[in-house]
Amino acid sequence: MKNDSEYTLRLRPRVVCPHCWESFPPEEILWVSQHPDLVGDERLGADVQSRFLPSRFDVQCRALDLKGIACHELACPHCHLVIPRCFLESEAFFLSILGSPTCGKTYFLASATWRLRTLLPSRFSLSFTDADAILNDRLHRYESQQFLNPNPDALVLLEKTETSGDLYHSVRYGDMTTYYLKPFLFHLQPTEGHVNAHKVQIASRILCIYDNAGESFLPGADTAMTPVTRHLARSGAIFFLFDPTQDVRFRQACAGRTEDAQMLPRTWLLPRESFIRQETILTEATQRIRRFAGLPQTSRHDKPLFIIVTKYDAWRALLPELPNPWASMPNTSSYAIRWEAVHTVSGQLRALLQRLSPEIVGVAESFASQVIYLPVSATGCSPEVDTEKQTQGFRPRNIKPIWVEVPFLYLMSRWMAGLVYYHRPKENREVAAKNPPGAGSFLKESRLSS
Repeated sequence: MKNDSEYTLRLRPRVVCPHCWESFPPEEILWVSQHPDLVGDERLGADVQSRFLPSRFDVQCRALDLKGIACHELACPHCHLVIPRCFLESEAFFLSILGSPTCGKTYFLASATWRLRTLLPSRFSLSFTDADAILNDRLHRYESQQFLNPNPDALVLLEKTETSGDLYHSVRYGDMTTYYLKPFLFHLQPTEGHVNAHKVQIASRILCIYDNAGESFLPGADTAMTPVTRHLARSGAIFFLFDPTQDVRFRQACAGRTEDAQMLPRTWLLPRESFIRQETILTEATQRIRRFAGLPQTSRHDKPLFIIVTKYDAWRALLPELPNPWASMPNTSSYAIRWEAVHTVSGQLRALLQRLSPEIVGVAESFASQVIYLPVSATGCSPEVDTEKQTQGFRPRNIKPIWVEVPFLYLMSRWMAGLVYYHRPKENREVAAKNPPGAGSFLKESRLSS
């Protein structure tokens, strides 16, 4: 009979590195030495603790380095960057977020992760924790600036995502140095009250999020030395952020219907170096996915593409009022995402884009067989300007995100089996299957098998 203290560790047959995206069997994982004298690594430099394939272990199955010190950190055998231990146990889901410069990616991601940290445990019986606190440090700062700021009246302006700097790891392969984009890593796990709490080992997931600078999708920006967008080929879903405030047709449609400064008519153009038509970013991304994944030009991608239209608070007059995206489940304390509400809004937004920015719909639906259109506002308000200090930003007391968590909840309910409950009325199932929003058809309902 098994003792209650016994724990069987289930390792995945193959592990995918979240940095270089190479896959390998778990027995090839490297360990990071602990003794301060064991420094120097051929990939990462002279000041980094050495990596090694162990031959000795202690009674707790921890590898011993050459000095006999028990080790704790693991590293990829290809790029030698540290990999959280949970990658050996849980399935990883890769998510790529992209869009043009200043479309609001940073604000969207910071607001969404904060909302998920609070909503998933309280309403969906899921823990949403950092798989690597060091990699997620930048998001921590952004979340704190907006939602835990001791000065709620301070003007907060988040840093723009850059194409170089500390957002990237440098790895040396012989004479060539390669730069990898640092991901944000989260661990999702059912908690008490969840239907799959007893299947936690197979239900848990790792969410790997990549936030690229818009300039990374300019032609020629992805090379062997800077393969910063090659996560696209591994991604289980793509979030493309479209900014209506950069589109003259949206601003014209909002004339007389909003006083938001971002939607007012402009008599000026952005500087040439930052003026990028948004469909060109999406087109370049689709071409790279075809190239990296070996997808023929005539085939459509089988992974979902989300067209997320940002800054909803500035153009909300163009859509009907958004419905409640989730509902409580009978006889439980948990909630479920309302698929019919998401589908309705997706159809309405698609129709609006088809009328005002049809090239976005055309590029999206010629590439992906499953396209979902969703509006979001990361702040729920417009930026303010401090004329004395010549700065602008958002006051934390005014920040009230709108629907930023919905793309993630819907994604989890459909393509990350066993995590988020969903609700779809029986009478609407057949209709929804025949008439999905956007192009193509939806996948069958996601269910977790034991």
